[in-house]
Amino acid sequence: MTSESAFNKRLTEETNMEKVEGLLEHLNLPPKVIDFIRNYQRQIQIALVLIVVVVVSLSLYNSYRKGVVEDAASALSTALQNTGDEKVLSLTQVVSEYGNTTSAQWAKIELAHFDMKNGEYAAAAEKYQVELSNLDESDPLYPLLLFGAGQALEAEKKYGAAVDQYDLLKEFKGYGNIGYTGLARIEETQGNFEKAETVYNNFLLSIGDDPSAAQAKTDIEARIAQLKAKM
Repeated sequence: MTSESAFNKRLTEETNMEKVEGLLEHLNLPPKVIDFIRNYQRQIQIALVLIVVVVVSLSLYNSYRKGVVEDAASALSTALQNTGDEKVLSLTQVVSEYGNTTSAQWAKIELAHFDMKNGEYAAAAEKYQVELSNLDESDPLYPLLLFGAGQALEAEKKYGAAVDQYDLLKEFKGYGNIGYTGLARIEETQGNFEKAETVYNNFLLSIGDDPSAAQAKTDIEARIAQLKAKM
């Protein structure tokens, strides 16, 4: 019985191999390719199985990730509808449960806004700066967080640190007015009216005759006139 089983097994393997070889020849593959496939049949089978496993795994992960992102967005939307301590609690929960999503990032920023609104300037500044450290300067959120950090530090009367934020901010396209204004405002707050005027004039030089900055130019010129009245 054992001899017969072994014979049947060898016969089956040979038959399968003949089918494979017949298929390869039917595809008109070059002889060298056929020889390669014949010699490395086992390795090729393993590689194909691995490819299938990887493709299926990636598909399952993408489906899972999509579900997480959707759940995070829903949780953030619900959290934003709350107020007071309940809002803080729900936003903190979004950060805790969905830490690697964009929704969690926005939840952190909202928590910083909440601190700023409630006069917790040190806490707000810290949150803004932590988020800044996690972003590249090319990220659209970067200048917005610079502005938030600058405002929080300025409100905390940490003028040197606030100047650092505004000085970076003024280099971003579309944020020059905000950055220069922040720098000048800090100088003015400290009674340095001449320095404030210099900052405003530097902004006017930076925009030149740009027609899109006409309104900003008018506002800055008005502020310069106000400064001169104090000097």
